[in-house]
Amino acid sequence: MRKLYYGRISTTDGQSAASQYEDAKAHGVSEKDVFIDEGVSGYHVAPGDREQWRKVEHDLRHGGVLIVRWLDRISRRYDELHRTMRRLIELGVRVECTLNGMTFDGRATDPIEKATRDAVLAFMAAQGEADYKNRAEMQRRGVAIAKAKGKYAGRQRTVDYAIIKAWRTENGASIKQTAERFGIGTATVKRASAE
Repeated sequence: MRKLYYGRISTTDGQSAASQYEDAKAHGVSEKDVFIDEGVSGYHVAPGDREQWRKVEHDLRHGGVLIVRWLDRISRRYDELHRTMRRLIELGVRVECTLNGMTFDGRATDPIEKATRDAVLAFMAAQGEADYKNRAEMQRRGVAIAKAKGKYAGRQRTVDYAIIKAWRTENGASIKQTAERFGIGTATVKRASAE
């Protein structure tokens, strides 16, 4: 049975996929079966809109094992995570979380096991969205307090958007090509292009 690992990091600024590659390796997943979306929000970007996630779902269409660090790597929205997990379960996929050892087995047949799986899934999906919203609210409050005290200048950009936009226009490059050229995420290219 094929074993895949899916990871996601929200930003390429200060974060790296290296720890997720290590996590995959520690759980017996070969590097060719590791799929990581970088620079992609788990709250604002649905799984189906992510390049690497689409590959995961395609490869698991006949079942298999999906390993994730935590379910919030798939989505931080309750409804999206629940729908996505239901699709995987209906395909007979077994989802394993490396952070706490929880499993969600699509091959389960015992009614109690299925009910327990579904209840825990619902709780974890709700917890993931609540956690995201709580952190976002705390960050907004912190920024508002810092601004009121005149101590907030905003986050400094690590790349010059004007240079990115100019190079992309000049070369007629796609978002992906531009991201590769500058070693940044596609989300950063999209922001630079829109500015």
